[in-house]
Amino acid sequence: MPRLHRRDGSDTVMRIRPGVFFLFTAIVAVPLSAHPHVFINNKMTVQFDENTLKGIVFHWTFDDMFSNMILTDYKSDKSGQFSPEVSKEMKAGAFDNLENYHYFIALTVNGRKVAKVKIEQFSPSVEDKNKLVYTFSVPLNVPIKAVEQTVRLIVYDDTYFVAFDLLHMEDVKLDAGQGVEYQTAIEKSKVKPLWPGQYMPDNLVIRFKENQ
Repeated sequence: MPRLHRRDGSDTVMRIRPGVFFLFTAIVAVPLSAHPHVFINNKMTVQFDENTLKGIVFHWTFDDMFSNMILTDYKSDKSGQFSPEVSKEMKAGAFDNLENYHYFIALTVNGRKVAKVKIEQFSPSVEDKNKLVYTFSVPLNVPIKAVEQTVRLIVYDDTYFVAFDLLHMEDVKLDAGQGVEYQTAIEKSKVKPLWPGQYMPDNLVIRFKENQ
């Protein structure tokens, strides 16, 4: 998998709050003694309708330290929700820069790499009083056919600044009607670690076809 590089832009950097700036710029220059500074638990919902693999909804729960850093800058209400204005500000200041890293998401559809990951319906929230959660969707819109198709997905940061929990089947939900036949599996990643001690998250494999 090719390395991903940050686009330079001083105007953008000046608008990012200090803690957020550290997270999203430090990952481009990690030393040989690299180790994670941010930890994310990733859960996913794979969404079908009768004729299409619509996409995947991601649910990222951050560790206590990073959650506290962001929640210090962006205030939620008592129910753990953010106003539309704060959500928009958080997306611009503490999420959108991840586009430069494909949002840590690598996807293939029937063996073809998805070159540009698109994001929809970004929604931050707070769970368990102090856990920051990002929920967002990646549209795929793959028509369901009589022949089996395959989507492969891996979520990881190759700089090893951000570490994702190991993936388990209970972390993956499928939302599908009766018109689709599907199965999911977790397979070992073939991507080799770049840093000593780095582990590579496994692949989520989704196979699907018309339910005949």
